Amino acid sequence: MTRSVTLGLAQFAPRMGDVDANLDQIARMTREAAAQRANFVIFPELILTGYHQELLGSRLVELAVTPEDQPIQRLAQLSRQENVYLIAGFIQKGHIPGVLYNSIVFCGPDGEILGTYAKSHLFSTENLHFRPGVLPRVFDTRFGRVGPMICMDIGFPEVARILCLGGAELLVAPSAWILEDADIWPRLLQSRALDNIAFVAGVNRTGPEGNLRFIGHSMLVDPRGAILAELDDREGILVSSIDLDLLTAARRRAPRFTGRRPELYGAISDLQANDV
Repeated sequence: MTRSVTLGLAQFAPRMGDVDANLDQIARMTREAAAQRANFVIFPELILTGYHQELLGSRLVELAVTPEDQPIQRLAQLSRQENVYLIAGFIQKGHIPGVLYNSIVFCGPDGEILGTYAKSHLFSTENLHFRPGVLPRVFDTRFGRVGPMICMDIGFPEVARILCLGGAELLVAPSAWILEDADIWPRLLQSRALDNIAFVAGVNRTGPEGNLRFIGHSMLVDPRGAILAELDDREGILVSSIDLDLLTAARRRAPRFTGRRPELYGAISDLQANDV
């Protein structure tokens, strides 16, 4: 028995603040991945707008959208046209004016918007521009359950564990990972896979943006932490298949979940644990 799913990990350098141009590029790459029989096409963090909040400045509010707005509706239509699940990062407008989130949208092959997830662990000065999200969430698909993380989230084992306790079999990490931390990008993705006996897809953008350099190297990691396939630092699409049914036997051999002792882990949720 197999539960095969084909993933398309798409990386490119978005045009700063040019949502229409970035949507056109997303459409081109989605069609290319779908032509290679991808069931999922996953794009990096804030791919609709570019990442550098200081350079975008006051345009952050102008570029923020809700799932009901045209850019996200266009992604949903693209998902239906190409019969794929599509994940992409965008600036999400909150219900309070001026409150923004660093989010991903998850669209389904019927053209529906399955939901959004807002990054829960903000990096560096992101907290000057975005409000952190509240709760990681798992999305049901016809292939299995998918748990999204965004960039810095992968540095916190608790996020991946919560998602997998919620049934996630595939963890996806749209990211804007920079050159200075290139050495830990694969290590964190491999650790989250091995921690939870899960497949992990890390999807990272490419190119420079102001003083930032993004490394690409989108990769697919198996439940033992081995890198199955990886791109380099150039624009491209990695199309690769996995069998989610392999997780059952793998999790029986390595009891990450049956061996858990949550009664011992109270300090993890102690709100005073970081206090001096």
